[in-house]
Amino acid sequence: MALPSLIDPRKLALQGNLLEGMVDVEDLPRLASAVSAVCGPLQASVQFELDESRATIAHGNAQVTVETICQRCLDPLQIDLRAEFAVQVIWSEEQINRVAANYEPWLVLDKMASLNELLEDEILLALPLVNYHDVGDCTGDTFVPEGEVAQEQAVSDSPFSILQQLKR
Repeated sequence: MALPSLIDPRKLALQGNLLEGMVDVEDLPRLASAVSAVCGPLQASVQFELDESRATIAHGNAQVTVETICQRCLDPLQIDLRAEFAVQVIWSEEQINRVAANYEPWLVLDKMASLNELLEDEILLALPLVNYHDVGDCTGDTFVPEGEVAQEQAVSDSPFSILQQLKR
């Protein structure tokens, strides 16, 4: 089932609604431009409710598989992205200091808000800064002797690994 793109978070929270479904790739333009390909629809589950202080909150998760480029071998690499989030709806920037510590602010200026933008923001934050295949699965590993790969892994666990590399 497709998730609605525009929602009224206040109404959904008053009713305690749970929205579960998918967001089509075409509705995620920023994610599509940040990766090589989006490999399917974004799956999401979002629970709207009022907390004990009667603030409108939404929490849930989103997941999607994307294809990026391995920074070591420049071959395609599939990554499963998963984001957990908890947001408090605020209606103006003056309310930002009233957001509880365990929530992120979600600024909704009008009555209606874009659920797609919220989910896309959360998935974009889950993207790793640098993408690599696992050691042994990367074609870029062919230029590194096998014993050296194992040694680099052991050295990287040590806090003095930088000094070891300088010594070589």
